Amino acid sequence: MLARHRDPRVTPVELWDVVVDGAPLYAAPRDATYGRALARAVEALRDGEAACESATPLPEACRRVDRVVLAGGAAGHVRWDSSRVPAVCAPEPERCAERGGLAVLAGARGLVVDLGQSRLKILAGDGRRWSSPRDLAAIPISTRPVDGAGRAALIAFVAAGLRAAAGAGCERIVMALPCEIAPDGALGTCSYPWGAGEPIVEAFLAAAGLGAVPTLLVNDAELAAIGVAEDGVAPGVTLVLTLGFGVGGALVERAA
Repeated sequence: MLARHRDPRVTPVELWDVVVDGAPLYAAPRDATYGRALARAVEALRDGEAACESATPLPEACRRVDRVVLAGGAAGHVRWDSSRVPAVCAPEPERCAERGGLAVLAGARGLVVDLGQSRLKILAGDGRRWSSPRDLAAIPISTRPVDGAGRAALIAFVAAGLRAAAGAGCERIVMALPCEIAPDGALGTCSYPWGAGEPIVEAFLAAAGLGAVPTLLVNDAELAAIGVAEDGVAPGVTLVLTLGFGVGGALVERAA
């Protein structure tokens, strides 16, 4: 009952490890200079000079970025610093993914689940919200091989949230995840304790008693970008940067 959701307006961009001044973006200090580091990464994307530490290919459309929209819980704390690429903060930037998830639900009774790397947030279609922070003592930043106790705690953590939020008659779940998602729904790795390709979402749903509910998987930055697209963007290419525990990105393209 799982499927990888893709919005034709949105293209994911794995820029968390774009190298800026000899170091990957994820290592940039979260201080007053962070906005300049983000801007330099975007300028390098536009110039075709960006390189990822992991050698991940970057979409050609990055060369055509016209503007940046900042989303996520940390968006309002970043001072953008580029004279070449303008940037704005999205309205209610911490809720871009919620707006995207509601668009994907398309009126169905269900849940928008955002498994961020520091917090689990769930929005029900009727407006109820549920949120809980990640307990780093129980679910530590993942190592390889995967920590079995941390994996079990993660499953219990997500399942508890799903049970608390689901209510009766859940018809569909939209789940945003902080990792790459292959076309067949296979997950890449992230800071959570699961291995590449592991059926961890199936484990979440089974533990919550929701294994039969159709579930759409979306990268978290893509879902925020869907929310930005629903808000309305100017013609051209908009890069949505999601700022929180780390940085994610997705392009929104709109024809003139």
